This record gives sequence, C-alpha cells and structure tokens, in this order.
Amino acid sequence: MQGAGNRAARRDEAFIMGIACSIALRHLLGRLGIAYVASLLIGLCLLYIETVFILGIPVQKLLPVAVPAAVVGCIVATAALLGITYWQLRPVFNVFADHTAKQDVHRSLQLLFNLPYILLIAMNVIGLLCLILFHVMGGTYAKTLDEAYMVDWPRMIGIFAGELGLTLLVSLLLFIAARRILQSDILRFQPPSERIAGRASFAQPMMITYAGSLLATLLNLLQLVLFSTAANEPVDPVKFGMEALFYFTLGMAMLCYVTIQFRHELRGLIRNIRELVGGGPAQLGGKMLFSSHDEAVELAVALNELQARINREYESLERELKLAYNVQQKLLPPGDMTIGSFRITARYQPYREVGGDFFDVVPLGSNRFAVMIGDVSGKGMPAALLMSALLILFRSEIKRNGNPGEVLARMNRQLCEAMGEEGSVSIGLGVIDMMSNAVQYASAGHLSPYIVKPDGNFSAIDCSSLPIGFDDELTYEVRTLQLEPGDRFVLYTDGLIEAADDSGTMYSFEGLEAELSTWTTCKELPQMIDDWLGRMDQRSGAGSDDRTVVILELANDFCSPVGKLGAEVAAHGDVTHFSPHQFVYREWVIASRFGEERAVTVQLGEWMEQSWPQSTVREDIESAVAEALLNAMEHGNKLNPRAFVTLQVQIGSQLVVCKIYDEGGGYFPRVSRSEEEMVRKHESEDPRGWGLVMIDSLSDYWATSRDETGFYTELYFLRK
Repeated sequence: MQGAGNRAARRDEAFIMGIACSIALRHLLGRLGIAYVASLLIGLCLLYIETVFILGIPVQKLLPVAVPAAVVGCIVATAALLGITYWQLRPVFNVFADHTAKQDVHRSLQLLFNLPYILLIAMNVIGLLCLILFHVMGGTYAKTLDEAYMVDWPRMIGIFAGELGLTLLVSLLLFIAARRILQSDILRFQPPSERIAGRASFAQPMMITYAGSLLATLLNLLQLVLFSTAANEPVDPVKFGMEALFYFTLGMAMLCYVTIQFRHELRGLIRNIRELVGGGPAQLGGKMLFSSHDEAVELAVALNELQARINREYESLERELKLAYNVQQKLLPPGDMTIGSFRITARYQPYREVGGDFFDVVPLGSNRFAVMIGDVSGKGMPAALLMSALLILFRSEIKRNGNPGEVLARMNRQLCEAMGEEGSVSIGLGVIDMMSNAVQYASAGHLSPYIVKPDGNFSAIDCSSLPIGFDDELTYEVRTLQLEPGDRFVLYTDGLIEAADDSGTMYSFEGLEAELSTWTTCKELPQMIDDWLGRMDQRSGAGSDDRTVVILELANDFCSPVGKLGAEVAAHGDVTHFSPHQFVYREWVIASRFGEERAVTVQLGEWMEQSWPQSTVREDIESAVAEALLNAMEHGNKLNPRAFVTLQVQIGSQLVVCKIYDEGGGYFPRVSRSEEEMVRKHESEDPRGWGLVMIDSLSDYWATSRDETGFYTELYFLRK
C-alpha cells in the first residue's frame, strides 16, 4: 500500500512538473515570438523608408504586389522561426521536468547556447529564399502582363542587395534579442560541475555583429549606387552619406550592446573573485552564474571549482577550529568558582574561534590557591597552541612551590629556549593565602591589576617588567597585597583596553576605571561582568583582539590566622538566617603534641556559640573534634612535633562540617562504620576503638578519605 501511494505521488509530481514545464515553454515561445515579430516589423519599416525615401519608388507601385508579399514573407518567417525554436527547446524543458543526468543538462545548455546562432542562420536562409521566390514570381508576373518585358539587371541586383542587407540586419536583431531572452533559462541550469564541450569565443558574437552590420551597410550602399547607375543618374552624396551614417550607427549600437553583455559577465566574475579573496562562509558558498558560451564560461567554471574546493577546505578548517575551541575551553577552568570565601568570576572572549588569551586557577594545598592570566602575542591557531602549552607548563611549575616571581622566572627560562625570538607572553600571577587574605603578585609584562573597594574606590597596582620570552635571565618582583572583605582584585588583558568603537576611539584605561568606579558589593559579580562585557560588545563589536577578565572577590574573612590560637575570635554573628548554600569558613593548624587541641576546641566552641546561639550541640562538636584531632596526632602523625594537623570548619544555617587532615599515610578510606561494628568496639576491652565509638555517637555522620592535600576525617553535625 505504501509503495502504491509513493508511485501515485510520483505520478502526480511528474504530471505537475509536466504542466509547469509546458507553461514555461509556452511563455518562452511567446517572448521569443514577440521578439521575432518586433524584429521583422523593424525590417519592414526600414524597407519602406529605403524604398520610398532613398530609392524614390512611389507607394502606389508597391501596394499591388510588394506590400502583400512582404507581409506574407514576415508571417512565413515568424512561423518558421517559432517552429525551429520549439524543435530546439522541447528537449530542454523535458530536462527541467525529468531531472535527468548531467550529460542531458550539458546538452540542454548546448541547445540554449546555440539557439541564437541557429536563428541567425535560419533568418538569413528564410529571407534569401523569400527574396528569390518573390523576384522570380514578380518577373514571371511582369512577363504575363507584357511579353516585351526585359529585366533591368543593375536595378534588380541593387534592389536584391538592399533587401538582402535588411534581412541581414533583422537576423542580427534576432540574434541579439534571443541571447538576451534566453539568459534566465540558461541560469536555471547553473552552475555546471564541470567544463562544457564546444566552447565558442567571446569575440564570436562581436565579430558576427560587426561583420553583419558592415555587410548590411555595404549592401544597402551598393543598392543606392546600382539604382542610380540604372537610372543614368549620379549618386546623391547626401543620401549616400545619410544611409552610410545610419547603418554604421545601427551596427555600432548592436556591437556595443553585445560588448556590454560580455563586460557585465566579466564584472560579475571580478566581483566574485574579490568576494572570494575577502573570505567568509557566505562568499565561499556562492556560485558564479553565466549566460554565454565563451571564455567567460571557462573562467566561471574554474572559479566555481575553486570555490567548491576552498569551501571544502574551509569546512574542514572549521571542524578543526571547533575541535580546537572545545579543547581550549576544557583546558580553561570554569568561569564561576568559589574557593573558601573567595568568589572568582572569569570571562574569556576569543577574537577568532580560538585565541591566545588564557587564565587559570590552581589550588595549592588547603589554604592557598593561585590565579593567573596571560596573553600570547599574535592571534588564531599559533597563539592558541602556545597558550595550551603555557597552561600545562604553568600547572607544572606552580606546584613546584616558590613565590610567583620564582615561578615566572622558571617558566621564562623554559620558554626562551622553546620560542627563541618568535613570540612573547605577558603573564600576571597571584598566589592567595586564604588564612591571611594576602596576595603575592608578580607580573611578566602584564597590565597592572586593580583592587576595587566595596564603595567603588580603586587603586592600580604598579608592576613593570618585560614579558616572558625576551631574556632568560630576567627576575620578577613580587608585591604583597592585603585584601579586605568586599575587595575585588581585577585582572584583564589588553583586548579590553584596545577595543575601539566605530570612530576609532579606544576604550582605554580611563574607560576601564570609569567602569570600576561603579562597582559596589550590592551588585552580583557574575551578572555585573556579563552586563559590562555586553555593553562593550555593543560599543566596539567583536574588536580586533581576545578579551579576558578575571575578578577575585573576597566575600568575608576566610579563617583564623595560624599560630594565633589565643587571639580573640572575630565575630560573624548568628548564621541561622543564612541560605542553605551559605557557609562561614575557618581553619586552624596545630602541631602534633597533646594539649594543642584544647585551645582549638575552645575557639571552635566560642565560634559555635556565636553562630548557633541557642543550639545544644556545642559540647558534642567540641568533644568529637577533640577526639578526631587526638587520633590524627597519635595515629596519623605518630606524635611527630614537626608534623601538623589541620582543622577546617564550615558553619551554615543548619549544618557544620569539620575536616581534620593529618600528614600520615592513613588507611583505606571508609564511610562511617556500621552500628554492629561500633557495638563490638564498645564491648571490646581494647581502648583504641573507644575514640571512634565516641565520634560515631556524637556526630550525625562521619567518613574518612584522601585528596590531594592528604588523609582526612570528616564530621557532620546538624543544628539541634
């Protein structure tokens, strides 16, 4: 049933296509028929003017025979030309209907290209036959009227030459009109996928037009000379000059029209070549159309083949660039991050599919992390490849320790050897200590960062040095910056500063500082940065360079400073109003000696009292954390006073998370023990299991595991 339905649908489609092609064929025949009639009428008008005004033959002598014969000749010529046209075009419209093979398409193009030449020849042959028939029948008719009638050969030859010249002019008009009318149908087959056989020369229609108009002029002038000779009269120089000027002007007009047609196609080719050089998917996807069958066709086909090849290469390059973009995006960290109490917002806008700007955020243990931003000289794929290598090199070097200046110096030595003199890289590197909120910053030729205060005041951090890649012996100065809650540390690349509007005015440092002065802590940082970059896009468009900006915002105090266990705990106040995703964070680091844990648990208890004023879990938390600290000292660090235990605590509105790190090997990570195991340990006389029993009974959940910092025990307490 489905097959029958498909066959019926194909029959209906073929029927509809057949009707459409029949209508198109009739429409084309109608336009060509109008052109044929118009050309023959122009010929009749010229014949009348030539006969009456130039040769001086009275109209009365033309009416009985010449005028009816001329009208009949035009009708016969029109019918014959339409028949020839139908015979030539019928296969062409069959190709439109049947969607046949490529060779049929090429054959149809050949028929369309050849039709004007066939009409030119047919018109001359039909005209010649009609003229011979007319004069033979005219001589026979004259003899029947007067047996003494003698043919005046000079006069007869002159009249025949003039009529033949007019026939030649009419055929030239048909030739030019047919070329123009057939253009739209030739374009329906465009563009061919390969060269078409039987190419003519662009000079051919010009030579035909020039030679035909010249020959028509000579024939009409010959008519005037022979007619005057037959009448034993001198040639009238005025008539001779006017006739010569008229036919010369008409011939030049037709020649100029043919030349303009060729020039129009040539200009189209030049325009397409310029668009191809300009580049871009829209230009590469276009095709050069043509309506002639000469050297322009060969050039158009060659250009189309070149465009197709470049388009394939462009698509391949686009796929490679898309893959490179995806790889580059995976190398970069997320655009929005939170580390401790630092919120980090980063935005990267490459000028092309891939770019040379980069940034990175790397954790360095439990209380430090590094933020880096850089800009490779150049754009596109070379800069992107170097950027990828730099990210890998940076992640390797930053974990070898050392301050930012030492890290940059090591990177500089390696890159000077690798790059030689082929490029340079500017880098700004900051290492943030989350316990003291201090930033150690060093710059290798990068733009000065800014610190923006909560009230919108800002200050630029002056840093001057050469970029990486100039001198392998360079050293880089390290500056220490102190951040306060609400401060924003702004890193950026020169693509922001150099972004220019339509008038060529750069955004500049003044524009950046004007923007920074509007930043207040009441605005959400990610949305604020997105709005800012959106305004820059409206002002400057895509620009001419990559744009990258990285902002660190210190939301609040991160932790208590190590070594100041007796100092007063800073009050954060009641946190029970926090949202479920808000936490306050602190950290303590103590030596592995019994008694060190007491001061920590006291501070933790006071902090708990301030954060959860009416909660009853303070003592449970103090006891469980103290036991976990003792276990870490004794079993993890083996009471080695040079080994340290780190306590990290996060307090939210409903949950407290305590994580205790030691420097020992630890054991295989396990989640909290089952109730049966805890019962066995409780009933056991071995005191080593009692600490775990206490932790299990006091906490709501606990687990052990290991990460890049070391082995840890994690305790969870719900607010009660």
